[in-house]
Amino acid sequence: MIPQVRILSDEEVQKMHTRALDVLEKVGIKYESPRALQLLEAEGQKVDYASGIAWLKPDLVERCVKSTPRTITLAGRDPKHDMILDGTRLRVTTNGQGTFTQDHRTGVRRQGLVQDLRDSTKVGHHLDVVDYIWPMVVPFDVPCPSRVLPEMYHSFAMTTKHNQHEIQLPEHVPFALEMLEVLAGGKESLRRRPLYSCVACTVSPLQHEPHMAELCIDLARAGIPIVIWPMPLTGATAPVTVAGTCLMSLIEFLSGVVLFQVAAPGCPLIYPLGPEVLDMKSGMAVCAGPEIPLFNLVLGQMAKFYDVPALGVGLNSDAKVPGIQAAYESMQTGLAAALSGADLLVGIGVLDDNNTMSLTQMIVESEIARMVKRIREGVVVSEDTLMVHLIEKAGPGAHFLGFKETLAGLKKGDVFFPRFSFRNAYDKWFEEGHDEITSARAEVERLLALPDPDPLPPEIDRELKRILAAADKACAESAA
Repeated sequence: MIPQVRILSDEEVQKMHTRALDVLEKVGIKYESPRALQLLEAEGQKVDYASGIAWLKPDLVERCVKSTPRTITLAGRDPKHDMILDGTRLRVTTNGQGTFTQDHRTGVRRQGLVQDLRDSTKVGHHLDVVDYIWPMVVPFDVPCPSRVLPEMYHSFAMTTKHNQHEIQLPEHVPFALEMLEVLAGGKESLRRRPLYSCVACTVSPLQHEPHMAELCIDLARAGIPIVIWPMPLTGATAPVTVAGTCLMSLIEFLSGVVLFQVAAPGCPLIYPLGPEVLDMKSGMAVCAGPEIPLFNLVLGQMAKFYDVPALGVGLNSDAKVPGIQAAYESMQTGLAAALSGADLLVGIGVLDDNNTMSLTQMIVESEIARMVKRIREGVVVSEDTLMVHLIEKAGPGAHFLGFKETLAGLKKGDVFFPRFSFRNAYDKWFEEGHDEITSARAEVERLLALPDPDPLPPEIDRELKRILAAADKACAESAA
């Protein structure tokens, strides 16, 4: 049995749904994009081109939710990394996209570079608990106008796992799709096995950024899965209550579902369970307070109600450096995300409310992620697992060390063995000079010393670089 927490009653789930429909119909959503408004108007929705607002009828919302597929595929450059999202397994990604890098050798924080992006992708590739990659840091040594495209290139060059990323401008889309078609082997191959999924954030309260809305229409029509990510901030861009913030997230997600399903019926969409809280004392956004697990549990249950793939938000920390705070915040957010029933969990390796990438923290959180995955696997109760015959055979006062079933169970993974945590004797810890941060840094060095993942074939690499050069030229001409 897979463990899953239900925090809402059936009546509360229905109330959340009904109130979301009420707001979409009576208050409306600001899309601003004329193209989006035209699509919605063609579906019989009331729109106002001057304000950019559309009012969505409940029957259209429910129709679009039903056309959103529950089971989708996120493919890897190597098919062995393909992921089928059907609710049966939890998949973990790295966290993106930090502005800064905390150097794992010196501990000094600085702006991110291309090498940091490549190193973090390589470490994520070699960590088996990481199922797919979100590029972890913004490289400031790349020209700004077309930066997302080199980020895509360097990430695919350093892993054969699925990539999830962001595109900011509509003019980037043709180049991004051309790159993805080269990597996938054509348009239909890309549609069948999307190597890439796009994160699209709404603008709370109740708005879509028009450029993002338009570019995602094109991506959805190309078969690219869209992660519709509302980020309401409790007490600032959402009500101060957990329930009110969750309702805001739900409304904005449904407004994205309607737009993209109208544009591309049956397109794959993913719901992230990711609001944050405004700390009224510091003025900082908070990604790891106790409200975050509650957001995961409430919105995870709503994702089940809508029967859509969900991305849990956990393994997060507001801590500035790897350490005790980072560990306990990462565990509480990650575990709640897993118990929400989410298909995906983002993600390891970023501190300081997702602002600072840390390879050291990646190692610590990879261990936490393994524990969280083990808990999510749950318990199978059967005649084989109850092992009554062994209990009868052992009888009172005996042990089970000598049974062949014990050894077989250990090999099969019935008991979790850590990769990083220390479980030996108290004295041995001090005799061997163990220290978590030192050990994590050493593991980073070991992984970076491994061979690079499968390189891009030379002909594909040349073609991608040609596309990047064309994108740079087009963006430069547009800016001139």
